[in-house]
Amino acid sequence: MHFCLFLIGLIPLFNGLVISQDHPERWKTWLDEVESIMTRSERSVFKTLKTEEDRKRFQDLFWQIRDPSPGTPGNEFKEEFQNRLQYARTRLGGIHSDRGRVYVILGKPAETKNFAGSEKVVDCELWIYRAEGRSGLPPVMYLLFYRRDNIGDYTHYYPGAQSSLDILSTRYRRSGLSKARAFKIIQKSFPELAKATLSVIPDEANIAFASTLNSSAQIIGQIYTLPEREVEKSYLKNFTSPGGTIEVDYFTKQIAGKAMLFLTEYEGVKFLNYSLMPDRVKTSATHNGIETVQLTLHLRIEDKTGNTIYQKENEIHLRFDEAQKKSILERKITFNDSAPIIEGEFHISLTFSNKTSEEFFVHTQGISVNDQTVPIVVGYEIKTKKPGVLTPFSLDSYKVLLDPRSIFTGKDSLEGLVLSKDISEFFLKHSDGEGPLIKLQDVSRMENLVTFRQRLAEFKPGIYDFIVKRNEEEIFRWPFSIISFDVEKPVELERIDTHAIQQRLPFIIGQEYLNSGQVNKALESFQKFPEDLWDKESLPVMARAYYIQKDYARVLELLQRDAVEKNYSVLLLLGNSSLKLKKLERAALYFEEIRKYGDTVEANKTLGAIYYSLGERDKAKVYWDRAKKLERRSDEKDQNK
Repeated sequence: MHFCLFLIGLIPLFNGLVISQDHPERWKTWLDEVESIMTRSERSVFKTLKTEEDRKRFQDLFWQIRDPSPGTPGNEFKEEFQNRLQYARTRLGGIHSDRGRVYVILGKPAETKNFAGSEKVVDCELWIYRAEGRSGLPPVMYLLFYRRDNIGDYTHYYPGAQSSLDILSTRYRRSGLSKARAFKIIQKSFPELAKATLSVIPDEANIAFASTLNSSAQIIGQIYTLPEREVEKSYLKNFTSPGGTIEVDYFTKQIAGKAMLFLTEYEGVKFLNYSLMPDRVKTSATHNGIETVQLTLHLRIEDKTGNTIYQKENEIHLRFDEAQKKSILERKITFNDSAPIIEGEFHISLTFSNKTSEEFFVHTQGISVNDQTVPIVVGYEIKTKKPGVLTPFSLDSYKVLLDPRSIFTGKDSLEGLVLSKDISEFFLKHSDGEGPLIKLQDVSRMENLVTFRQRLAEFKPGIYDFIVKRNEEEIFRWPFSIISFDVEKPVELERIDTHAIQQRLPFIIGQEYLNSGQVNKALESFQKFPEDLWDKESLPVMARAYYIQKDYARVLELLQRDAVEKNYSVLLLLGNSSLKLKKLERAALYFEEIRKYGDTVEANKTLGAIYYSLGERDKAKVYWDRAKKLERRSDEKDQNK
């Protein structure tokens, strides 16, 4: 963030903390450097910061919160981190290599044993760590890195997923050699290395379990997620942006899963509809036989530059009795939701998290939304829905039941909805290109809505494409499979938007436009948002749009309301707007509050200029002297690096 000068008469006055996009490369470099020690919530918050002042203040507190001895002049953690960074870059193939990443997080091993050049084993290194009480780690760990067949970089060895056969050199790895035999060959020359091929925990190493996944993968996951457990995050509340941020929990047990996305439209607003199907949903049993599970669905929409346009998180708590467990949990479950989306090219990231079992899966996909985008939903059954209720995968008064696996049997029908006056033709085609293009005949039109159905009894098992054409031009293609055996349809759980949520759509759409830099469209949408719904969440967002448009009086009007929490970002908007309107006494009050969040050079200079302009020169001198002292301290730190 930078500062500007303007004049009241001939008296200098700082123009406040100005929105800026200076030095984007500097911040990209810094984020890349600290990626392995930064928590996901810190990363999420940082991505919302819009000013240089906020980013600098965040960076200062990022290091300060990790300082083991705040009373000393230096920051031992930061100094040690810089040393680790340099070593990883020059000796370990970079900070994003497997060895480099572990070194940056854990530091220098207690012992390092290098086996490069041995005729029995491939090039490998054994790092022995003593955890010394670090969160979630065993007292002693064997971390093994190896070059598969002596080709490429050193990669992390996962006991159970890899075996002693992977460590044995090609000269000794003859056809039909068992894992147990490979272990004994290595053990004869390198007992400690052989033990490391079985487990990260030395005491757990047992040749009888060489082919099973033990606790090693979990321990390695614990290493990579140490910051999530060790870093104090309470300081982040001072950076909560008007748009809000969502903290995403990190899980180490990845499971398989499927996802499906379709675009729909409701009252002129496009909606992104998504369905998530985890491979399994593990529950926890209570003392009275009830099964419970706590789930989270997280959606993030980013533009092509990586800016977060919209994000939401839904917490789901489920309880099952014995009968429900048998009828529901033994089948696949899909979790359906939707969110409004503006026009543009976006990257969609969907995360399903089971907090009960600490399992997750992620689905990512690109999507394009524009005036030519036709809302289409495809599944296995069309059903009517309640009028006035917004449900996922619905158009008009109908909704589509679907399976994210995109599988059908000969007993099923391919059914769906299209919202368009111009759609004329629907086709099925075998994906290998063989066979005719089959035109669907069961097509019904009701004003703008088109429904289609095709029984699949006469189609052979295989992979097909569903194709939609408009004026002989293909506008939509969707692959699906027809299988030869019956598969039970999944249980669908969906979130239904109430009337109150639908009333907030103008605010949500406006916020998306604002996050994408389309301020005029944001304000147009905000003006449709009923004033009786304005609250502590929406008021700061709308005020930010008016600030960018230089309507500073409107900013003060919105943010001075009692409903608005006067956090750092709000105070910054209030302080800057007061300066722009030359309301100096009010500006001084706001910047005094801002200074409580961080005693920075900029805040002290601004207060000095304000009090000088108010004629309080002694008070101004106190702040300017403080600013100079902070600048000298910063220069000394830079010289000592």
